[in-house]
Parts: sequence; structure tokens; C-alpha cells
Amino acid sequence: MDNQKPASDWLYMIEDTGELGEDLREFYQKTESKSALDKKTHQLVYIAYLAASGITKGVAKHTKEAKSHGATREEIQSVFTCGWAVRAACLSECYRIAMQAYDE
Repeated sequence: MDNQKPASDWLYMIEDTGELGEDLREFYQKTESKSALDKKTHQLVYIAYLAASGITKGVAKHTKEAKSHGATREEIQSVFTCGWAVRAACLSECYRIAMQAYDE
């Protein structure tokens, strides 16, 4: 790959690792398409995992996905408030990003 900044670190890794990267992309897609959860709930859980892991990249994208599948602002809030006792400090930044993304 050239030295241009990729659209995301995730895409850079996928594209730069050839067949293994494609396998990872397919796995990621299957976790969503074969999920027993409906699309809204899947996105809400995904946001919760991002937040609990302290990963802010992807929070806005997945919040907008959840919203497009019918998630309310209150449901997005609940993703964070149910985890307050466990990870309050990490959740606060992700909460702000999610709420700003939802309100866009």
C-alpha cells in the first residue's frame, strides 16, 4: 500500500494483510448477518462492547446504524447507563460521541 492515510485503521489492516484480511472481513460480516439478534439490538450490543473496551472509533458509525434500525436516543443512552457501575470513566467519552452522532 502507499503512504496515504487510509479511511480507517481497520480498512488499512484488512487491505494490507491480503487473504487473511479478507477472511477477517468475511468473519466480521457473518457475525452481523448470522446474528440471532435483530439489527437494532446487534448494533446496541456492538456499541456496548466498543464502549466497554474503551474504543471510541466506530461508536459514531454504529450509533448511526442503530438509529437507522429504529433505536431511540433513550436506548442509546441505556447502552451506557447500564454499564456505569462497571466502567463509568471509559463510558463517558463514548457516551458523548454516541449522543452527538445520534443528534446529527
